[in-house]
Amino acid sequence: MDLDIRQCLNKAESLRDADALHAAYALIKGGTKGPSAASVDQTCVSSELYILCAEQAFRLGFPEMSKECLNMYFKGKPPANQFLIRAYLCGGQLTSLQSSGRAGDIEKVVMFFLKAIEISKEQPRYHFLVFNASVLYFQAIGPFLRPGTKQHLVSSLMQVVKALEDIREEDLKWRAQLMLHLVECLVDAGRKKEAASFAKLTSDFAQVNTPDLYPRIFSLQVL
Repeated sequence: MDLDIRQCLNKAESLRDADALHAAYALIKGGTKGPSAASVDQTCVSSELYILCAEQAFRLGFPEMSKECLNMYFKGKPPANQFLIRAYLCGGQLTSLQSSGRAGDIEKVVMFFLKAIEISKEQPRYHFLVFNASVLYFQAIGPFLRPGTKQHLVSSLMQVVKALEDIREEDLKWRAQLMLHLVECLVDAGRKKEAASFAKLTSDFAQVNTPDLYPRIFSLQVL
């Protein structure tokens, strides 16, 4: 069954074929039915296929299918590997789709990305997923990056910036951009001393590593 599911998912990905996606989903559901299939471990479907299907469903515009695949995957209490990380990333994207952009939605949206980053940091072979998670995180918080709301992003954005520093992410321009946004969030939160301190750190970092971004720090008027 796994081979048939993989073939359908490969076709769905390469051709953006919704019929192939639905065929894969039907096979997955068929392998998970019955009272004996209470968890992923008790099915004849490999656990990573739930994630591959969830990712394709999200990309092709079937969020409910994606959500159901994730629900089936998490029932199996999966190990901390790249598929668990990808499950959290997919979950974060699904949650951001449902967000209204209100401050009360922020915690729900960022939770998945922070979980993905926490797991990714622990093993060097998954460090590339820290970067991926930071990009998806930033896309998800876009609606909240406005005056009066971005102050609520301070905690999560600090964690993302710190994670990229911890793994020594080589995309220094990306790190500098996130640091600049963190300064703005601190300013929005009225944390002037912390904003000034972190702005100095960001200024030094940008001056050495990304000179083209260096002038932007002065537009924040915190130094």
